Amino acid sequence: MAVARMFIALALLGTPVPVLAQHEGHGGAEAQAIPRGANPYERGLYLLHNFEYATAAAAFRGAQIADPSNVMAYWGEAMTYNHPLWAEQDAGAARAVLARLGPDPASRRSKARSTKEAAWLGAVEALYGSGSKIERDAAYHERMRALFEADRADIDARTFYALATLGLASQGRDTALYMKSAALLEEAMPSHPDHPGLLHYMIHSYDDPAHAPLGERAAARYAQVAPDAGHAQHMISHIYLALGRWNEVERANVTASKLVNEQRAANGRPPTGCGHYNEWLAYALDQQGKDSRQLVESCRAEALAVAAKGEDKSALGVVRNPFNNWANIAVRHGVDTGNWPSVDSVSTGDRALLGRFALAYGRVLASRNDAAAAGAALDEMKSYRSQIAAALPVELPDDHESAAWLDRAVAQGEAVVALARGEQGLGIQLLQAAANVEAALPVPFGPPVLAKPSAEMLGDELLAKGRKADAAAAYRQALAAAPNRRRSVEGLKASAAP
Repeated sequence: MAVARMFIALALLGTPVPVLAQHEGHGGAEAQAIPRGANPYERGLYLLHNFEYATAAAAFRGAQIADPSNVMAYWGEAMTYNHPLWAEQDAGAARAVLARLGPDPASRRSKARSTKEAAWLGAVEALYGSGSKIERDAAYHERMRALFEADRADIDARTFYALATLGLASQGRDTALYMKSAALLEEAMPSHPDHPGLLHYMIHSYDDPAHAPLGERAAARYAQVAPDAGHAQHMISHIYLALGRWNEVERANVTASKLVNEQRAANGRPPTGCGHYNEWLAYALDQQGKDSRQLVESCRAEALAVAAKGEDKSALGVVRNPFNNWANIAVRHGVDTGNWPSVDSVSTGDRALLGRFALAYGRVLASRNDAAAAGAALDEMKSYRSQIAAALPVELPDDHESAAWLDRAVAQGEAVVALARGEQGLGIQLLQAAANVEAALPVPFGPPVLAKPSAEMLGDELLAKGRKADAAAAYRQALAAAPNRRRSVEGLKASAAP
């Protein structure tokens, strides 16, 4: 999931680059649609499949109270601390849950009421056992494979096995793994067309431009299966964004944001102008030439208010901090509209490094014709990049993707500085190299990780020099990664004009 984890899990430059996740509906206090008549365990399982982790945990705790002998209720609560598609895991919290069931794996296994329950417990024991996260993910995947093969008719074993398969892609999207997951899910689609996990994970398996057409059925059904789930309503836009269908991306995220704010109000919380859904919504609006300034300004006000409180003590700004999210939204908005973010009143101390890196990146882009300003902004980027490098192993130890995209942003900044200095040949050479490296990275989901894709920027520079055929090739390269992106579409049309 490439930087989508750091940008989506984080919210840096773009999903998502990895910069903090203001994932309302990704485990917040917003309870989602629950099957009527479901008991606490069933509610927890439903929420777990929808990635509503906090509310799922609460439901599983309710199941433990209702039936203390239900070992699967402890399994479920422990599972809420593993977020495989975002490279996030709180093993300590999960182990504490399991410790409430029994002091060690043997005592916990003795409480299983069947061989199958023992197998489910064995899988979660492997997930939170010894070794690195990558090693534990592999061990968990193997346990889930065995559990699935023992009963291929068990739809939850199948879907969690498919999700575990996706979770093996620690370096970003791995097409072979994603297609293996998709095949597992497709086989059960005729018999379980309304299973939320099957539909949800199928969308994740297909949410890149090459495979998105295969995910349209799942997207259409998932919206109907969970009409009151903000995350489900957003998830369908993973397919539509990969197809460049902006009106549908807009509609999905309007619905998701509305649901989140209704649920926030029910819990006595104010509406949010930031968040993952609003990030995608603002991007979709900009791609249609619609006005997204209200979203940008609303998120800015919220971000500055939170920053002023100084509650987030993490260097990267990944704990309840919408500043990174706003920086991401604002820089993309600047690229698409020319309305660059104002940072005069921004004060985050030595925190929110990801957001500050993103804003410096935006200043580089905005300074294409000012060599001194571009150079100063690039120096800022490099300084923040160094500080982020020191903080990543501490604050995001399981993130194995973000560094590559941060370096791509710096490389692009070096090209902009060369162009601003009048070194056209060098600048174009650096952009071509940057575009080629970006194309070789695992395909991220969501809006482009870099607010201005290097291939699109290369097309702009070539077009300005009258090299229309070369510009067209660059724009086509950009559109292969970001279908129907407005600036690339406009550039391609201009390159074909007489």
